[in-house]
Amino acid sequence: MARQGDVAEASEATTPITLKDKRRVSANGGSDVEEKTKPSQLAALMSKLGLDVGTVKTMLKGSLPPTIGIAMLQAPPVAAYFTTFGYLVPIISVLAMAVMPRGKFMMNLLLNALAVCVGSAVSMLALWSAIQARNNTTPPGSPPRAYSSSQSAVCAVWLFANIWFGNVVRAKLPAFNLPVITYSILVNISATFGPLMTTTAAAHVFVQQLLTAMLTALALALGVNLLVFPVSSRLVVFKELAGAIGLMRQLVSLQKAYLASLEPDAAFDAAMDTETFLTMAEGGTPQDHNEPRPTKDAEAAKALEETAAKMRELSGKLHADLPFAKRDLAWGKLDAKDLSEMYKLFRNVYIPVLGMNTIIDIFQRFSERPDWDSTDETPNGKDVERHVWNEVMRQLQEPFEILSVAIDQGLEHAAMCLELIPRPKKVTGKAGKPGPNTSDIDIEAQQQPEPGNPGFAGVLDNRIQAFYSRKGELLKKWVQERGISLDENISDHPYFRSERDQVQLYIILYMENLMHASGEAVQDLVDFADEKIEDGTMSKKRLIAPTLHRLRKWFIAVLSDEDASAEQTPDAMEAGANFVSFGGNYNRKKNPEHLPPETAWQRFGNGLRKISKFFGSQESAFGFRVACATMTIGIVAFLENTQRFFMEQRLVWALIIITIGMTMTSGQSFFGFLCRVGGTIVAMCLSLIIWYIVGGRIPGVIVFLWLSLFISYYFFVKLPRFLPAILIIIITQVLIIGYELQVLAIGKAAAERTGQPFYQTYLLAPYRVACVAGGSLVAFFWTIFPSPLTDRTWVRRDLSATLYLMANYFGVISSMLKSNVHGTAGDVNVPGTPAHQLFKAGRKIFGKVMMLIPSMSQHSEWQKWEPTVGGKFPRDAYKDILKRSTRIMAYLTLASYTMMHPTRVRFNYGEHIDERHACRPHPRGASQSLHSRSRDPSVSTTNREWMSALAEFIDVLKPTHHTILSTLTLLSNSLLSGQSLPPFLPLPRPYEMTRQLMRLRRSALPVTNMDEDDDGDDDMSDGAPIRMVDTRTGLDDYATTKRHGRARRNAAVANILDPRNIEQPGYAEFAVLQICTVLVCGDLEALLTAVSGLVGVVDFCFSFIESDSSLDIGRTEGKSKRH
Repeated sequence: MARQGDVAEASEATTPITLKDKRRVSANGGSDVEEKTKPSQLAALMSKLGLDVGTVKTMLKGSLPPTIGIAMLQAPPVAAYFTTFGYLVPIISVLAMAVMPRGKFMMNLLLNALAVCVGSAVSMLALWSAIQARNNTTPPGSPPRAYSSSQSAVCAVWLFANIWFGNVVRAKLPAFNLPVITYSILVNISATFGPLMTTTAAAHVFVQQLLTAMLTALALALGVNLLVFPVSSRLVVFKELAGAIGLMRQLVSLQKAYLASLEPDAAFDAAMDTETFLTMAEGGTPQDHNEPRPTKDAEAAKALEETAAKMRELSGKLHADLPFAKRDLAWGKLDAKDLSEMYKLFRNVYIPVLGMNTIIDIFQRFSERPDWDSTDETPNGKDVERHVWNEVMRQLQEPFEILSVAIDQGLEHAAMCLELIPRPKKVTGKAGKPGPNTSDIDIEAQQQPEPGNPGFAGVLDNRIQAFYSRKGELLKKWVQERGISLDENISDHPYFRSERDQVQLYIILYMENLMHASGEAVQDLVDFADEKIEDGTMSKKRLIAPTLHRLRKWFIAVLSDEDASAEQTPDAMEAGANFVSFGGNYNRKKNPEHLPPETAWQRFGNGLRKISKFFGSQESAFGFRVACATMTIGIVAFLENTQRFFMEQRLVWALIIITIGMTMTSGQSFFGFLCRVGGTIVAMCLSLIIWYIVGGRIPGVIVFLWLSLFISYYFFVKLPRFLPAILIIIITQVLIIGYELQVLAIGKAAAERTGQPFYQTYLLAPYRVACVAGGSLVAFFWTIFPSPLTDRTWVRRDLSATLYLMANYFGVISSMLKSNVHGTAGDVNVPGTPAHQLFKAGRKIFGKVMMLIPSMSQHSEWQKWEPTVGGKFPRDAYKDILKRSTRIMAYLTLASYTMMHPTRVRFNYGEHIDERHACRPHPRGASQSLHSRSRDPSVSTTNREWMSALAEFIDVLKPTHHTILSTLTLLSNSLLSGQSLPPFLPLPRPYEMTRQLMRLRRSALPVTNMDEDDDGDDDMSDGAPIRMVDTRTGLDDYATTKRHGRARRNAAVANILDPRNIEQPGYAEFAVLQICTVLVCGDLEALLTAVSGLVGVVDFCFSFIESDSSLDIGRTEGKSKRH
């Protein structure tokens, strides 16, 4: 519910596209167009407030159901039927959330209707059993009494049990959050009024009125949702895709500006200056060295980071909203399969385009490191490095200029063809003003089709091919500057002078591969858009209904604890928290006291243990807290001396506030407590104004109430963080005004028949404030008592889950790499193949992390509201862990994408082939695994031999990959349990693979003459004198690798890094993997430092203290935490 303004947000997300188009038109058309499009003062004010069309529609849509409900209750027949329960109609219509997109609303409506029906049946059963308890404890012939202790006790038990069970379901199944709130309101009212019922007939009429009132409210919300500015979940996804494409175009433009902002020596200084690198690594800025100068490249880098953060956030929203769009019933053009394909192609563009942002991180990290060997530290050597790097960056700008134009126009064309953005109006007069370097960008001198027109795909292909022809010049220039020959006939040519040379080659190939992949991904998206036009999909609308298979998946998802966005979580009233299922193995502990069951009796015993585990679960504890909080005030309704006071002061509203306001974490609860009390005070003031400004006249009151609700929904849409206060403002206004109008409709005598005296508005409003304050205070107390679940604990748990998911993701990448080079992956586009299964698993993990990141950020904000008892919360440490986890996930995503989508075209640097007008050899989305490409008939024997050597080398790298995997898993478990880390941990060294291969090549000749069966120290197996053991089997992990013999393997892999192998299939992908691994290793080491600072390190050190002549054995029991 944190994103109930989905339409407005998606509409705002498209603003960068619209403004960009206007700027382009202004630039092309001249200053006269600029003057015509200058906004008026009113338009400027509306733009500043964010009052776009989508927001105004949402405001109107949200304010209609309660207004219609209150107006409907002024009709005498309606008021006579509902009597004193008429106020429930507008209140439940607010909680029904008519502003939701249709797909989410229909799911919520069905679950709400189910909750109301089940709640009515349970309420009737509770009231009947309570009446039977009264009858069985009343002596025959005695007159009926007003109070029955047995009846009150039965009602209290039913209330406690229902509140507990409902909130267990609410915490366990996130889709039932809002329905359980509705269910709890019905049960609260029934149970607290139950002691007053003396006959079953009265109870039946009572429950029937409640059921009818709530179903009427749901019907009002349904009518408004479907008839008033209907918004489908598909439209939300389309708007989000349009916004994402706009952000992506903006990102490419900023990347081009960043490269252009690098002055002649800025690139070298950013990439090679040690002090700058170390300062950035420690989280500082160059200003620490008395250089307070915000350079152009720094400003461009900041803009890039901000835009990338928006892209990641929008990607998480897309992942959460796409399932609802695919289940939606609509009259449209693109079906569920088209939506899935469109999202997949968008993601294929998003990953490499966003991955090009890592060039900033690369510039900061790949500096002059102390562990480089053979580094020339002379001034002349520095000048050489400066000259080489500047030439590389200069050569990079021109092909990127070509590519950026192609990506920008390709995205625009696809968005227009798929009707995500409107086609621009034709501008009379001069044609578009050509941009810089048009002689290089435009392939044909004649007029070319514009984006959105037929035939533009050919123009895009020509521009991409122009980029392919230019991008090879970057590598040629670097090879020329380094004096390296790519002639295969020269076998004794000197190898790289240093590791830096090899890493620079990796960086160049890394950037080229990302740009290449971006171009191909845009081509695929454009081809998909053109296909939808050619096959007639975009020519007419048709009825699109979800299939039975998709409905079955929806039903299973509702009854499972799968991922859920913020509007479905137990903390839905506290915007921003996403519920993510981390997988069955996360936090699963094998019982060391029980072996797996073998007999039927043992399995039955395991089932009994699950019952106790359920009652001791976190969900059950939350339900128990809510039930205790409810009974803290509810007990007043079941005692003889206080029952009348409960009814007169309408304390049932305090129970409803507890139901709405009870949250799982203390930070949210305290924040919500302040918001609800403050919101009720504001609602009290607004209610007094609404009522007395028109003197209590019904038409004026309804009009001013609608106006107040209309304005309140503006803040509902624009300030989701303050959703608790805004929701209480809306509901309290409806409750106060609705009650006063209800009394006018049914009369004072009928209103007081239930034992509730009539209060004037100026008395009723303060009483409501007192009820809300009391209920919120009780909810806050039971959130922190007896032991609070803090937002700080929640952040730690989510960070642990993020590390666990990243370890899982890295395992998927390792499997991808292994299956790719060994030829067992298959085609990623064919369902059922290992590659397709790995792709689906990786995409699911990626979506989970994208949902976790904003949730962690929100909980980090909420923890500020928690009172600090003792030491301060290490906010900086958690912030650093979150930042580095996000970066590691980005690097792993790049590596995964590169393995699953190797580039289809590889420019041959040894031959002069003009690909400027070459046809694309592969259809849209087609990609071959590295092994398949090496087995192609057109591939030479040398390529196949090199691929076999690469497969051998991948087996050699397994221990390095396993070290990363094991470290991430250990850090995740340590954060989750709070247990200290061991004193020593193996970490992969950056460039270790490069160092080993370079050492191996230097000794390649003598190594090849070694005996095949030499079983000497095999330091290539794991890079260190240790055994890597698979804990699942207890076997050496590299045993299969050693069977091949060290000598033959060394001979095979010795020349893998030879620059003459650049054109081999997999070389560029290996370079990307190496760069990503290096970046991961750097952040992994920093993660280890940060986590050890939080949980401590086990210390078994022994030190001799001379002053005391004693032996100090660590600290308490040999274990300490170092901070």
